[in-house]
Amino acid sequence: MTANTLSVGLLKAFEKNYDPDREARAEQSRGEFLESFPITRLNRLKLDDYVIGLQRPTFCDRVEVKTRPWAVIQGSTAIKFGIYFGATKSDTSKEYRFAKKFGDDSTTAFRSVRAALVSLVRMGNDPQLDFAEIDANPLSQMFKAKILSLYFPDRFINACSAEHLQMIGVALGFDPDLPASQYQHLIVHAKLGNATTRPWSNPKFTAFLYRTIVRAESVSGSTIHKPAKKNHRKVNFEDIQDQRDQIGKAAEEFAVTWERQRLEGAGLSDLIAAIEDRRDKPGYGYDFMSHTHHGRPRYIEVKSVGKIRGDSYRFFLSENERSTSEAAEYGDDYFFYLVFFDGKGAPQHLKSILARKMYEHSEILPASYIVRFDIQHV
Repeated sequence: MTANTLSVGLLKAFEKNYDPDREARAEQSRGEFLESFPITRLNRLKLDDYVIGLQRPTFCDRVEVKTRPWAVIQGSTAIKFGIYFGATKSDTSKEYRFAKKFGDDSTTAFRSVRAALVSLVRMGNDPQLDFAEIDANPLSQMFKAKILSLYFPDRFINACSAEHLQMIGVALGFDPDLPASQYQHLIVHAKLGNATTRPWSNPKFTAFLYRTIVRAESVSGSTIHKPAKKNHRKVNFEDIQDQRDQIGKAAEEFAVTWERQRLEGAGLSDLIAAIEDRRDKPGYGYDFMSHTHHGRPRYIEVKSVGKIRGDSYRFFLSENERSTSEAAEYGDDYFFYLVFFDGKGAPQHLKSILARKMYEHSEILPASYIVRFDIQHV
């Protein structure tokens, strides 16, 4: 392994600027995938549960689209799945289409594709990994790589391009002519062999590798930014309270489901039952207590995010929440889970951000005051 690829300086510089929301979203997407398609279900998959193109969350839809925060495998046509439902450039009619190597009709082709999928997962779980056999599996290379990384992150890194895997592998000091799946495996070992990266998740380590080896891109800062200009508006507190009551519960339920999926995706399913609901105990200063990993708590304050036309995004923060989030015992583990809603008022997506990072890149304005006094009645 080259000495400078995983140098302490590079690793510390990356970690200082890394947005942990990327890691959390990746883990949550994996957890949601595992809920929908556990390994034990694969040999019973039906055609319409597998193919992309049916406008519903099928296996291929989740592997390519819904788990994009985990790994990106876009860039080629849907034929990479072996079989799909849709049209082509020369034929606009929508129907089942398949690679001829799998069969002469959709039924036969799907059975072959499913058999290849089940075989791939069996090989990925085998104590004695046969990388040549894995690479010879008839499913497309990037598709295989992502499936292996989703089901076996302790054995396969979440990078999928054979070219990128080789580039990373060579940079880490491995031989230049290995099977792609072997690079996936060895890169995980490289992560575990470094004291700094050992506790990192695969998504975090892969982000480092892409930033320093594949793309060598400049370190980006936070995705949260202060508003371009101040826009002080009159606030109707009765309307605000009504709105918060209507959407607050929906945001909290969405967030706790998201957190359960993140723990599942992070390989921490044993900690799901340990999530503590503290919404009815406002003195704590946060809504839920979870874990980032074993031995490290994660304090979660859920915020439904609103946006007034022409203004910036905003949420409301109590003094107790702010003081708790800034306390030394919570500061490195207190997260805002920002829940964004669609046009119909339903929770759409969530962004997690460390509270202290939020404060660095946002504007905090007073929304109300408490007037305290004593008085002697005459």
